[in-house]
Amino acid sequence: MVRTLPRVLVLLVVIGCCATVANADLIPVGELTFDQNTPTALAAFDITDLTGVDAFPPDFPITTQLTIAVTSLVANLQGGGTLTIAGSDFTVVDPQGDLDCTVAGLAGSGGCDISAYNLVSATLTGTLSPTTGLAGLPAGDKGIQSSFTATITPNAGCGPSGGTATTLTAGCDAAVINAATSTVPEPSSWTLLGTVLVGSLAGYKFKGSSEAKLAG
Repeated sequence: MVRTLPRVLVLLVVIGCCATVANADLIPVGELTFDQNTPTALAAFDITDLTGVDAFPPDFPITTQLTIAVTSLVANLQGGGTLTIAGSDFTVVDPQGDLDCTVAGLAGSGGCDISAYNLVSATLTGTLSPTTGLAGLPAGDKGIQSSFTATITPNAGCGPSGGTATTLTAGCDAAVINAATSTVPEPSSWTLLGTVLVGSLAGYKFKGSSEAKLAG
């Protein structure tokens, strides 16, 4: 019986953590598109920042300007293999923080041109800032997580193959970039959890002391 307390503590902590994670929301903040760039007409990836003055609630609700920074973009090739485009290849192209992949040359050689490849998907990873003090978040959300991931896949109903394309279609396919948020438990919730933990600890010590005296 004396060894049951750690299990109680672990259970209470897990319950508290799960309550926080379960309240996470996904807030759209931008869009990743697979485009035909001009004037070079090279197939590449672009990122549109839809926060700040470009926000349009309720679809893209954050009216505080966010900065989107790219870590990398990994494209999966038809037939196997991947291409990795470095975050440094993405350049901010306007005051709203939109980014384009602009480095000349084939992606396999460190550039942004992927017109020579057939892609079945691509995953963008990066970070968002700032993460707190944001206007437009749903009620109860206190901020957003810094890291994000967005995956673009062939879009059903889009492109020249009548919605049956198995590879990305330039000028057509896109994916929403979401920021993950989590609701911070109310102070009363932490107080309740702390009270239960303290009560359990006190009971454990009292019981242990009583058993020791009886044993003596």
